[in-house]
Amino acid sequence: MKGRKIFGGVVPYDQVWRTGANQATTFVTDSDLSVAGKEIPAGSYTLFTLPAADKWTLIISKKTSGPGTPYPEGEDLLRVEMKVSLTESPVENFTIAYHKKDATCSLSLSWERTQATVDLAEKKLCWPTSSPLTYSCPDQ
Repeated sequence: MKGRKIFGGVVPYDQVWRTGANQATTFVTDSDLSVAGKEIPAGSYTLFTLPAADKWTLIISKKTSGPGTPYPEGEDLLRVEMKVSLTESPVENFTIAYHKKDATCSLSLSWERTQATVDLAEKKLCWPTSSPLTYSCPDQ
């Protein structure tokens, strides 16, 4: 932070943020995922966020590129709301972390005194069985 106001300062509110320091953050998954009821097919994407004083929106873009990637209008795969909370202590460096919990995990973005979080889950492949209305899913 180096004494700077991060959110609402260095990172303005209500503007799409590249969600990283000088580089676009690449998000790669080799499994289909579910985030807030929306599907993310296996693949490579770029993360953007739309921070506001009271809520955040995670934007997963289909467009991937190199450093300094500007936000590509019209290339959103999805947008979902993130939970925003205060951290227990200041976070000096921007941090992206995953926290495993049961069969899911959460993606958190932390900096200054702010943490934005969204839950992710692997989408299980299921197929019909011989019994109507039942499905078999492999154990994961």
